[in-house]
Amino acid sequence: MPFIGLTGGLGTGKTTVLKLFKNSGAYTIDADKLVHQILKKPSTIKKLAAIIGKGILIERTAKTFINKKRMADIIFNDVQKRKSVEKLIHPEVMKAAKDFKTKILAKKSDAIIVFEVPLLLEAGYEKIFDKIIVVYCSKAKAVERLRKRGLSKEQALKRMNSQMSISRKKAYADFLINNNLSISNTKSQVKEIFNELKAI
Repeated sequence: MPFIGLTGGLGTGKTTVLKLFKNSGAYTIDADKLVHQILKKPSTIKKLAAIIGKGILIERTAKTFINKKRMADIIFNDVQKRKSVEKLIHPEVMKAAKDFKTKILAKKSDAIIVFEVPLLLEAGYEKIFDKIIVVYCSKAKAVERLRKRGLSKEQALKRMNSQMSISRKKAYADFLINNNLSISNTKSQVKEIFNELKAI
């Protein structure tokens, strides 16, 4: 039952790689989707407003929501606020992932579970995984992908620089995926790694 941590830099294509593992037969967990659910919780919204300010709140039909774009703009320009937000959100994400893992293993004890965590290494979670996969690509390719998501080059670089460098992340990897090339090339790498994981 390998529990695999999948990480890499911003814009390296981690989500694409996660989908390829799912298509190969792995059970997958996406930290970003878990965060999306956590940010809807009234208790989390209240705590985030206290950390960042009420300017991130949106009032709509008697409900309060987080303006995620506004929140990102603030925390990527304020290191202390970003760290405070991460300290609040990360334990919630890990708890949700562990609950998901428990449910999967109750059904299939030999399941391979791949958990995509963008800040896996920054948060110090490497010890809870059996293996770590790091996805990487060139900085130019990562910026290009982030710009397609609507970020300016300056915003993309600022967010990339807020994370651990990809060279440092590679040092923690049990497996590396080079996502600079074609999708078929990436598929081949995923298939090879998945077959190795099945043999564990």
